Amino acid sequence: MAHFLGFSQNSALTISEPYGPYSIGFKTFNTYDRSRSFSFDVNRPDISPEQTISRPIQVCVWYPATANSKGPMTYGEYFFLKAREMGSTEVSEAKKKQVLADFIETDPVDPDVLDSELNALMGAVQDAPFDRTKKFPVLVYGPSWWSTAFENALLCEFLASHGYIVVSSPSVGPETREMPISRIGVETQARDMEFLLGTLDGLPSADMDHLAVAGFSLGGLSNVLMMARNASVDAWIGIDPSIHEAYDFFRESPYEDYSRFSRPALFINSLGYMEDLPFYDQLVYSDAYMVNLPKLGHTDLASMFIKLFRSKDEQGNLAVRIKGYNLMSRYLLAFLDGVFRDKLTHSEMVQKHFDSTAVDTSFVEIKSKKGLPRVDALLDRYKSSKGKGLIAFLDSIVSKDVARVYPETDLQKLIFLSAQNDLAKTSGELMLWYGDHYPGTFHKRVLEQISFSEMHHMFLEIYGRNGSCHFSYEELNHTGHLMSMGKEGDESIQYFALNTKLYPKNYKAFFNLGIGYFRLNKFENAKINFEKCLGLNPDARYKNMANDLLSKNE
Repeated sequence: MAHFLGFSQNSALTISEPYGPYSIGFKTFNTYDRSRSFSFDVNRPDISPEQTISRPIQVCVWYPATANSKGPMTYGEYFFLKAREMGSTEVSEAKKKQVLADFIETDPVDPDVLDSELNALMGAVQDAPFDRTKKFPVLVYGPSWWSTAFENALLCEFLASHGYIVVSSPSVGPETREMPISRIGVETQARDMEFLLGTLDGLPSADMDHLAVAGFSLGGLSNVLMMARNASVDAWIGIDPSIHEAYDFFRESPYEDYSRFSRPALFINSLGYMEDLPFYDQLVYSDAYMVNLPKLGHTDLASMFIKLFRSKDEQGNLAVRIKGYNLMSRYLLAFLDGVFRDKLTHSEMVQKHFDSTAVDTSFVEIKSKKGLPRVDALLDRYKSSKGKGLIAFLDSIVSKDVARVYPETDLQKLIFLSAQNDLAKTSGELMLWYGDHYPGTFHKRVLEQISFSEMHHMFLEIYGRNGSCHFSYEELNHTGHLMSMGKEGDESIQYFALNTKLYPKNYKAFFNLGIGYFRLNKFENAKINFEKCLGLNPDARYKNMANDLLSKNE
């Protein structure tokens, strides 16, 4: 292994797809996120174990460059970036040897393969001058669990040659280099990806108005959170994304709101994942494209794993992995070009790049779906016709297999906005349609207590004051108190009263109905409900408040 940087040769993995017209540059630097702390690390012997430092971020950037006389990097120059991940800037030969020894000890690698790949030439020139002739779209890449920023260096170089700037940082845990597979780990990586956006302001040629996020494996879960929080993201890419397997991490976050996801999305999956993928299935407003490569394993979608973790006598399977990696690169570039360069519609994108009838289905499986119009756009479409045809449109998109064509929160918004835009009849029709097409809603239990017109009227009031309406205890109580403390005291009673009917064992509901009457000086009615509250064995706080108000009532 002593000669690992002594000569150069070709890698076993190459991209045979045509490279673009740009020379490829690569730049790396270390910085710190001062808003987050990080634990002591062996790379900082100047700091005692009791101290903390600001979070170190290693930034790697691939970019279109101008032609120059410098030679390209070897893969070894990428590999030894591992020695600089935690803030170090100078890397000694001793440190390189330690990184190499640790890697061989912990990873199932063939020494001859490793030696060959470390000496292989890549396409990028380190610190090459930026091409400043134009601005280039930006792709923020999130690597897999605990992985390096350069895990997909071959793909990043390929995209840079086609006029994209790609930026990445290692998958590092919240306090140490170790990355946990947990919600805090996912959140940490999402914040790292967001931090990278700030580093791009100082890069020449970065077009921050054209921004995509991509992620492999765990990075394909973290980048979902990043996109949910950043309306500036124009496209999402998941490379065998963990959003498939770890959907609960997303569901338990505050961001499972599909109205946030209206930009085009590309899924590239190994092992033939096609069905029961909740994030893909519930992307209502996004044009979504799925490319499955069933002959590939999970790690075949990152160049580092193919290059370093293959056996030297692997031939037939290696050819399959190389073919699959090339297909991934082709579809990913086609998607980015379709979004940023050609600005293709869904049908145009399918016709040009994602036609499922034009592929070898033994190697590639493709499906896609066109996003539905957002609520505001949908309403605008039908306002001029006074809402005529809106229900027919919703009927036309109901799938036999999927009852919920719109996220329930957005259908509620459509009902509310229709009424706000003087489309009362349409709002009522939508309310009926809601009950018919969304099983398990509040309609049946509420209609057992009040009429449909009363339910519709109360729905609009509750939604307007809460931003949602499921006739929950909290929504009814909040609405009732806002009315009671304002100039709608008499009307508030029906909200408090409905709460007692829907939740007859909730002593708080009766207490608040009593408060509503008390504010109206209807003391006898207030007394009845305070006593009902006490009859339901309230906690000490409500018991004391009810008794106190009863004594005042007397």
